[in-house]
Amino acid sequence: MKERLPGVPRKPGVYMYKDSEGTIIYVGKAKNLRNRMRSYFQSPEKLHPKVRAMMSRVSDFDFIVTATELEALILENNLIKAYHPRYNIDLRDDKTYPYLKITTGDRFPGIYIVREEKDKTSRYFGPYTDVSSLRQTLKILTTIFPVRTCKNFKVKERSCLNKDLGKCPGPCTGKVEEEEYRGVINRLIKFLEGDSREILKTKEAAMKEAALNLEYEKAAVLRDQVRNIKKIQEKQKVDLQSAYNLDLIGMVPGGKENLVLVFRIRSGRIIAKQTFWLNPAVNEEIAELMEFFLKNYYTDNSNIPQEILVSSLPAEKELIELWLQEQTGNKVAIRVPYRGDKKNILEMVLENARLLRREKSKQEDENKQTLIHLSKVLDIEVIPQRIECFDISHLGGEETVASMVVFNQGVPEKKAYRRFKIKVEQNNDFASLRETLQRRFTESRRENPSFLPEPDLVIIDGGLGQVNGVKEVLDTMGIDIPVFGLAKKEERIFQPGMREPLILSRRDEGLKLLQRVRDEAHRFAIEYNRKRRNQKIRKSDLDNIKGIGSRRKKALLNHFGSVSKIREATRDKIASVPGISQNLADDIYNYFRENSNDKRFPRK
Repeated sequence: MKERLPGVPRKPGVYMYKDSEGTIIYVGKAKNLRNRMRSYFQSPEKLHPKVRAMMSRVSDFDFIVTATELEALILENNLIKAYHPRYNIDLRDDKTYPYLKITTGDRFPGIYIVREEKDKTSRYFGPYTDVSSLRQTLKILTTIFPVRTCKNFKVKERSCLNKDLGKCPGPCTGKVEEEEYRGVINRLIKFLEGDSREILKTKEAAMKEAALNLEYEKAAVLRDQVRNIKKIQEKQKVDLQSAYNLDLIGMVPGGKENLVLVFRIRSGRIIAKQTFWLNPAVNEEIAELMEFFLKNYYTDNSNIPQEILVSSLPAEKELIELWLQEQTGNKVAIRVPYRGDKKNILEMVLENARLLRREKSKQEDENKQTLIHLSKVLDIEVIPQRIECFDISHLGGEETVASMVVFNQGVPEKKAYRRFKIKVEQNNDFASLRETLQRRFTESRRENPSFLPEPDLVIIDGGLGQVNGVKEVLDTMGIDIPVFGLAKKEERIFQPGMREPLILSRRDEGLKLLQRVRDEAHRFAIEYNRKRRNQKIRKSDLDNIKGIGSRRKKALLNHFGSVSKIREATRDKIASVPGISQNLADDIYNYFRENSNDKRFPRK
């Protein structure tokens, strides 16, 4: 590779380091590719330990030349997102926050609460930290700005109830002017951007005019809208004296991860707060981490202010500003405030970040002590950093599924959750558990990344029988991982081969952790089972029978449990289902006889 370095041009671009299997493990950008790449090929003792570890795995490199340094910055960001290289910085949200989405690309845009990857045509507002409060806010917004909230928009003769309630003008009827509707959408967007003063002033004036004209019902509606606008305003955490439009980004280093807190201020009000955790890859400087964060945060972000205040300047500050200017069409300034009101606001952001960091550290310490305690009471050799729990769910043997939930360091790791559709012996929990564990550990032995690493502890939602069955599966596969079962009601802990269960105090922190893991596995399994049953309800042979709608179909399936049991039922049993008349029962009965290949049910 050193011999190839002279062939690398002294031009801006992106370089990629690969391991022996050709997998890209690091992506970087450079103003001068040759000089930057040469810095990695020094004697090992001159390299940082993490860089040394990375270079020990590098077997090949590649590069892409770009016309400008700005193009290199954009390309680097895209490649990192595409390949997720092992040695690049890792960025994750503290959680998946909900957004308000306005589908501005539609002829008649709608507004929804979503948790999704942003598209490039809609407007997104948020993130919001409290989804319950957001749902209430959306209800209020549609009384002030009547727009559609339905996702399956199509023209029809009759509108839905929202039109009668005054929450939607009913564009589905084809009687609403597009320009008039777009005006409401524009006012809604302006309001969500933080400019509520003009709308409030207009509503108050209209309310007074309606009262003077003795239009009391109209005045009452406008009065309620004014109250709702003020109610939404009251939910803002801070109302600053100046009508600032800016983003504040504070980064607090510590431990393995750096905490980044973002406050978005529009018209002098904090309209959103978001938390991120940055996991440095090779001990990057704060400036490099801030650069990485800004590139990721403002990619595909349509709400970029002209001023961004940061706790520390990013590397390549001027380049980032140029990139943001190309995205917005406006000059964007990134700076650190050193005095005045803006410095005080940023210090408030940093203080919030420090509090979050301390709270997380405290929680991590408590979780660590709980895991140490759990290893002692269960008498296992390792501290169970990764715990996996399995549960089975079905309804009368129909749509049997299994769940696998993962707790890492005592907290749920939802990206690692998995679910299984059971293939054989649907009404046998023991067989279902055996199949689930076999499939889970077969995949990990194939080094399937989705099932790695393997757990330190396996928990089963069940008693001694289930635990013994799982232990047998693991022994057959040559897997030595401790297995325990947690039975409901008395919350007894079972261990393979031990008849007497372990009973812990209800206040025991180890037991509480096992309960959280077990309950989460139960919830996840039921959720998947319900999803599959709903899919079955939505599409079945019943859809082919005239007179069977979604309600009657659901009633039939809830009563009999499956279409096969309806097929075997008599006319009278079908007619006993609420909502099914004798004539309709005859039609159902005859349909299954006429469309059956079963010799027990000859065609008439």
